[in-house]
Amino acid sequence: MTTLDLDKALLDPATVFHAPHEVLHAEGLSTEQRKAILLRWQEDAEDLMRATGEGMPPEGQRSPGELLRAVQDAIQTLDRQTSHKGCCC
Repeated sequence: MTTLDLDKALLDPATVFHAPHEVLHAEGLSTEQRKAILLRWQEDAEDLMRATGEGMPPEGQRSPGELLRAVQDAIQTLDRQTSHKGCCC
């Protein structure tokens, strides 16, 4: 991933990735960068949930709740992968 793509992903992950799980498999990203992108996506999804709750219709096919769940699943997967790297079991 180029620096420009990384900057774009950190600002608006949905413009670089189609789904949160793609962040986990993107080449050239450190664990910290993956986590930062997913946390930003989580903030965006939470903002979208609030906007929808205030009567603003969501854009796109996926509901804000589904998107938030997908982001949270990707974060949990990343956390599990990170915790197993240091394990000697």
